[in-house]
Amino acid sequence: MNTSKQLIAALSILAAGSLEAAPRRSNPFVSHMFTADPSAHVWDDGRLYVYPSTDTSPPSGYASMDGYHVFSTDDLITWTDHGEMLHSDDVAWGREAGGYMWAPDCAYKNGTYYYYFPHPSDGEGSHRDNWKIGVAVSKSPASDFKVLGYIEGLEPYIDPCVFIDDDGRAYLYYGGYGKPYAARLKENMVEVESASVLMDGLDDFREGAFVFKRGGMYYMIYPDNSKGGHKMRHAVSEKPLGPWECKGVFLDKTNVLTTHGSCVEYKGQWYVFYHNGDLSGGQEHNRSICFDPIYFNADGTIQMVKPSRGVERPTFHREINFNGMLGALDVGEYTAAALAGHGIADDAVSSIEVPAGYVVECFEDDRGQGASWIFENNVIDLGRLGCDNTFSSIKISRKDAPENLVMNGSFELGVQQTISWWQGRRVTGVNRVLEEPADGYYALQYEGSRGMRHLTQKITLKPGTEYRLSAALKAAPGTKGEVRLQALAPFDAQCTFKLDAAENAGPWVEVSKRFNSGPHTEIALRLTTSKDFKGAGCWDDIVLVELR
Repeated sequence: MNTSKQLIAALSILAAGSLEAAPRRSNPFVSHMFTADPSAHVWDDGRLYVYPSTDTSPPSGYASMDGYHVFSTDDLITWTDHGEMLHSDDVAWGREAGGYMWAPDCAYKNGTYYYYFPHPSDGEGSHRDNWKIGVAVSKSPASDFKVLGYIEGLEPYIDPCVFIDDDGRAYLYYGGYGKPYAARLKENMVEVESASVLMDGLDDFREGAFVFKRGGMYYMIYPDNSKGGHKMRHAVSEKPLGPWECKGVFLDKTNVLTTHGSCVEYKGQWYVFYHNGDLSGGQEHNRSICFDPIYFNADGTIQMVKPSRGVERPTFHREINFNGMLGALDVGEYTAAALAGHGIADDAVSSIEVPAGYVVECFEDDRGQGASWIFENNVIDLGRLGCDNTFSSIKISRKDAPENLVMNGSFELGVQQTISWWQGRRVTGVNRVLEEPADGYYALQYEGSRGMRHLTQKITLKPGTEYRLSAALKAAPGTKGEVRLQALAPFDAQCTFKLDAAENAGPWVEVSKRFNSGPHTEIALRLTTSKDFKGAGCWDDIVLVELR
């Protein structure tokens, strides 16, 4: 290769990797529910639609996945949840017990949207022997889907993907358990023209194929079988049915075992959609969908993706759970007028994303006056602290801490008007669960038949200062023993809360006490149960505040 061609190739690679993608919603971009297996498409209305599967919460395994939502955007920032579009109850031929509504896909042809989903029917053997690819149709991309039936003549596998080529011919890709199948569809989009064929040339294929076309080249992305977490590979071909030539991994494993995704071009930029466990703190069965830009080398191969987590600058949202993004701010002091100039309306913030290294101080009044709250980590619901839709001015600074080790905003501790995560070692039987009054986020739950090994959080105090410690405790019906929150210090007798399940099982119980720190500069908050505990107990809304 001559020098000029080498230079051109090098410049092509550099340009491909240095393009800036448009501003977009932070990851995970759906945060009010758990979703996985996103299939992304751009339809004729110019919007980008994502069709994922849905994880249940509390996490109860893949078998319980039972319905589908669809999300769309026209700016990559504001996403609309169009609601549940299909449920196993809508599948007349499906498994009577429901569940197993796994990774779907959608295609559009001749004025009709075709929604493809895997679901088993009842029959001899396990569900694995009875998988079928169902088809639902609608004139709308996000609602009114009616199940027609399933595609006959397929192997019993999962994860459908339908690709429509430039000539209008449609191809169905599906598979699983290491076997990648494909078949050409008839014009009616619900029948195959011939028997399925195994795809040739795919290294370490596991499941979840997704096919797209770019520059005359066909691409297939799919999860592999990497131990400790599946990685996403890509392969290319000159024909829609292969043979395929593998080009390697382009998306590394995340913090859950599975991966599954799609690629789409939107407004001149290509993106990969996938899922991770950031919203649930790595719960395998509570996943969340994400997206990041992808870039191509001069030879057409995909560069390694750098997954983004959260935001790069403090970002403010009109709604809880990081929805309704208002804007992001750099280091500085912002009056009400300055906030308005950045698109952040006065008294309109309900949740805040605070990336590592930042401190955000919010003031009730303009120009840094009035009551204030300091945030060093994300806060998903300011209402829990009594300060939603309250701020008129904001100050942002940097701190020395190099990283924020906790990415999950599900169990917060309010301390002296500073918001931080409850950090503790793993304890057997302890999980984050969706429990009222959590209102769509997590409480902390222990379930077991013996005393819980405690979780402890150490907090710095000011000597000679009045504080109030409050929390919500709950014991599930049928539980025996006590749910406890203890403040460990010489004054611990004043701040030990014990919820006796024999007397108060069922509802949440609000507890609160005041104390004076005296000469002490530290307190340890301990979550535990009595030794005779048997059942399930929860903690939520733990707040320690300085009283002025």
